[in-house]
Amino acid sequence: MEDYKREDWVALYQSTLVELEQAKMSGRIEAAHAAILARMEKLCTMPGLHPEERQAIEDALRGLSLLRAEEARFDAEQARRVVDRSLENLRSVGPTIQRLRRDD
Repeated sequence: MEDYKREDWVALYQSTLVELEQAKMSGRIEAAHAAILARMEKLCTMPGLHPEERQAIEDALRGLSLLRAEEARFDAEQARRVVDRSLENLRSVGPTIQRLRRDD
């Protein structure tokens, strides 16, 4: 049995999975992804197939892909909320602007 669980990429991936702060999520995803790619390159130079770690890497890459998609949805939702608030603010000052135009 391979003991890949001590590799840096595993800890970085696990910290990404438990990250609660949205502001840190993108950086964690990228750090885990970079560590996984570095490990994949190293595995190519090592003898043996390392099937358990390769499977874990594939699973982690799928997990990161899902986290990226979720992050993109979150960002889009945040942008939509900003636009909605801006429109709401404009609508609330609209009557005042119209009244000021009439008064001029």
